[in-house]
Amino acid sequence: MSKIKIDCVQSTLDLKSKAFLKDKILVDELVLGYQKQFNINVEKYFNGIKEVKVYECESTKYRFFYPFGIDGDGMFYESLQKFDWYYMPWKWEHEMTMNLLKGNEKVLEVGCGGLGFMQHLSKAGFDVYGLELNLESVEKAKKNNLNVLPETVEMHSINNYEKYDLVCSFQVLEHISNVNAFITAQIDCLKKGGKLVVSVPNNDSFIKYSKGGLLNFPPHHMGLWNKKSLTNLVNIFNLQVDKVTYEPLQDYHFDWYISSVFNNFISKNKIFKIIFNRYTFKKIFKFFVSKTRYKIHGHTVNVIFTKI
Repeated sequence: MSKIKIDCVQSTLDLKSKAFLKDKILVDELVLGYQKQFNINVEKYFNGIKEVKVYECESTKYRFFYPFGIDGDGMFYESLQKFDWYYMPWKWEHEMTMNLLKGNEKVLEVGCGGLGFMQHLSKAGFDVYGLELNLESVEKAKKNNLNVLPETVEMHSINNYEKYDLVCSFQVLEHISNVNAFITAQIDCLKKGGKLVVSVPNNDSFIKYSKGGLLNFPPHHMGLWNKKSLTNLVNIFNLQVDKVTYEPLQDYHFDWYISSVFNNFISKNKIFKIIFNRYTFKKIFKFFVSKTRYKIHGHTVNVIFTKI
């Protein structure tokens, strides 16, 4: 009797763990989607690959896209940067991190492309540094007298071991394939007792109803995070969890939330769909959400760690 072959690879997070196949996505659908929605041709990033696989790390439950090497380059991100919503100068997670600081810390932001957080801290007198591979952002930083280096955190950690009091990354980790090396380098840059702040899309929030939208897939995102996979970092790295916080539903995600709930729950039932569309229920529902949105988990989960 022949054995059933199980599709698994080494986890990119816990290098001692296996990751098992959970899903497959046709590359043709991704190429078509990016072309129609953003007018970006992403075909070259897949280099003849027909399908992208989703694996889940057995020990941490972190999900990632495979094969590696299908993430976007600088040109891809420059194309997305043309949309005014892509780099928002000040967001909820920036405010959360700002509240951690006392005023005398040395801060490193990894992936500081929008420059908003750095500008805010710099004006407040903080000793802040940034890492960014988008050369357009690096040039803009120079003009604004910001300390931004065009290098990876892995490169930076070599000559900056235990230099910083706080290392943060906002909406960056989900873009990384080799997450183990990335997180290790961030921790290496931290002083003992220093804080690591990670903000990523929460794939357990309402975004799961639309699978996070097209930008939650390659070549944009390379991993899918949630509270469980983030807090499981303590089982791999010398970290402890201080606090987990969820972004309240933001105004700019309001319509996305409404459409997600509608498509997942209401549109599947013909009677509910008729009621929702024909009567005032839709207006009532929107009003209720608008009044309670601060109690609704929004797009992002934020985790604060301490290096131990």
